[in-house]
Amino acid sequence: MSEAGNKRKAKDKAFYIKSAKQARKSANELGPGQKGFLCTSNRERDGVREAYNILNEHADILYGSQEPNKDVESTEVKKEEIEDELTKEMDELKKKQAAPVSERRFQSVMTNIKGCIFIRSTLENPSEVVDAIISDIEKKKQQTTKFLLRMLPIQITCKSVKEDILKAAETLVDKMANHKTFSLLIKIRNHNLKRDDLIVPIAEIVAKKFPEMKVDLDNPEISMVVEVLRATCCLGVVTNYSGRAKYNLLEITQKAK
Repeated sequence: MSEAGNKRKAKDKAFYIKSAKQARKSANELGPGQKGFLCTSNRERDGVREAYNILNEHADILYGSQEPNKDVESTEVKKEEIEDELTKEMDELKKKQAAPVSERRFQSVMTNIKGCIFIRSTLENPSEVVDAIISDIEKKKQQTTKFLLRMLPIQITCKSVKEDILKAAETLVDKMANHKTFSLLIKIRNHNLKRDDLIVPIAEIVAKKFPEMKVDLDNPEISMVVEVLRATCCLGVVTNYSGRAKYNLLEITQKAK
């Protein structure tokens, strides 16, 4: 092969290596189009471990144990003439990029916000699991976590752009049906958006859909969570936020005793 050909293949290899690294990084970060659980912790690594334990325990009860992921390897090996080692490595990189990622039921992804954990989930309704966890704590009156503090179900994530957030809020508002009072739980971290940019338009979305529903900041029946974490906004709907100690698992335990 000519020297020019070798240089071209080396350049292509570098491109695919960089692309593969970016794809892996993106898959491990919080971003739009996800659902799961937004948690806070005073020790993140231990908080993630506790989140996995408590989520898997209750998901197994609700939905059955998840089958372990099995890597299916083809037994057929095609014997092709490969021009050189660079071509072979480039082909492998292309295959890795094209291969679908096997999703686990729960997967921690980076938020890049200190003390904030996001557990991405394949479950359709994260609220169902959180409700089961809280009900179990209230029933048993036993502390189940030490480092994992608050756990909020997140139904949708989007870019931290006002228009995108309002569209996401519109898709969630139907989940607030059959309640008399509501509140908005808006928190913004590491972003230049202001709470006032979101409070009024989201409140108008709720009022338009449910004109009889009243705002109650002290003890609302249902609340919409809007948490901006850098470039990503997490939205969800929670019930009895105040009565459930603001979804702080440790405080729920103390309150139940």
